[in-house]
Amino acid sequence: MKFRFGMTVLIAAAASLYFPLNHSLTGGFNLSTPLDAWIPLWPGWVIPYLLCLPVWLGGLIWAAWKMNKALFQAFVSSVLFVLLSAALFYYVFPTYVQRPVVEGNGWTAQLLTMVYRNDGAYNAFPSGHVYQTSLFCLFFNRQYPNHPWFWILIVVIVVFSTLFTHQHYLVDPLGGLGIAWLGYRFGIYMVPQTV
Repeated sequence: MKFRFGMTVLIAAAASLYFPLNHSLTGGFNLSTPLDAWIPLWPGWVIPYLLCLPVWLGGLIWAAWKMNKALFQAFVSSVLFVLLSAALFYYVFPTYVQRPVVEGNGWTAQLLTMVYRNDGAYNAFPSGHVYQTSLFCLFFNRQYPNHPWFWILIVVIVVFSTLFTHQHYLVDPLGGLGIAWLGYRFGIYMVPQTV
């Protein structure tokens, strides 16, 4: 149990690298495409966007508690590989998003404005929301394989939430999906008995 607790703390520490980079980076690249101009801003999508935070925490605790030893070791290897790779990429190749002005006075518009105010515009590519959610869903699909469409639906909702809140451009969730798959294969390779 000490190992699982220690690995959970290590994952949380690696994930926390996001924050100083998000608020201290300058310059960098804007990866918008002409297609991004066609994506509407729908503040209601801030709800699933923010729900990811407690779901990730719950998923991490659930993984540490319920996954068998080999699968948990593969999960830890994958998550650490992805978090550290993304942090290095953010530092070496900073990317940012130009956010629009949120119009309207509804509570979801206010909530999205709060997100914009507190979350820096950096660390856009790859999307952390997408790679973290995708990794959880890949491993939970391995643990609970009877409902693959449920896990796919979760990832699709999160991808849409990053786009419709204008927290990311189209290439960002694609990068998130790519690095999540790479990290997943890395973890399975490192702990082959989970194959």
